[in-house]
Amino acid sequence: MNTNVRIALLFLLSGFFNNDCRDGFERIDESTEVIPGTDRVVAFFDDFDQADGIPDKTKWILCPRMEGDPWGNFFSMSYDQAYVKDGMLILKAEKVGDVYKAGGVWSQHLFNFTYGKVEVRAKLKTAQGGLPAIWLLASSGIPIDGEIDMMEQYNNDATIHHTVHSYYTNKLGYKTDPVRHFIVPYNVGKFNVYAVDWAPDKIAFSVNGRATLTYPNLYMEKEVVMRQWPFKRPFFIILNYALSMNASINDSQLPAIMEVDWVKVSK
Repeated sequence: MNTNVRIALLFLLSGFFNNDCRDGFERIDESTEVIPGTDRVVAFFDDFDQADGIPDKTKWILCPRMEGDPWGNFFSMSYDQAYVKDGMLILKAEKVGDVYKAGGVWSQHLFNFTYGKVEVRAKLKTAQGGLPAIWLLASSGIPIDGEIDMMEQYNNDATIHHTVHSYYTNKLGYKTDPVRHFIVPYNVGKFNVYAVDWAPDKIAFSVNGRATLTYPNLYMEKEVVMRQWPFKRPFFIILNYALSMNASINDSQLPAIMEVDWVKVSK
């Protein structure tokens, strides 16, 4: 999800394999400060345990529509496609009449942070043409300033993608030195916990507690020129179920839904 149109629009808009994985991932109360058995402190938590309706406006705002963009064209900017129900955040991609509508939220300007472990417990109901994702983006809104795709899933694939974006990977083309993309199976139709542990020296991805990809800081002598490690600035969280303009959409498989049980950031 990295196009010139999206880069420009995001920049402009930035100013406003186990069971269902509940075992071993204790629900943390929002008031909890220190995670037992660790030296980590919870910096952000939302379990969507609130009255049905609009997500907490102190934590999330709707993703803006990006007209003509292959990824963001169908965002509805409506709570009809991004809402809380039965303790879950529901992000829906659907066709209403003749109009495709997709849901997404982000924490831009409400919660921006540098370094920490981000964990999201979510379940997918997929569709051909769907692009659900859980990701982090630099506060500038520009992927070459840093983008960490914790989870991207395409169509009805039984795999998810981890990807790191930067000037080094996207403009200079260094995509395997070090490896910046990895494809992993996930528990289809069940809840999975997707995580990244982002530190000054590396970004470590995992699914359901199992390590998948680690992207290291190379501490390059010419870092100012190469820009391999822009991951030392504030980022924000994005959760969405997008629909693609580049793939055929199977209307009979809609609505496609991502249910998010909880989101946690610990530092």
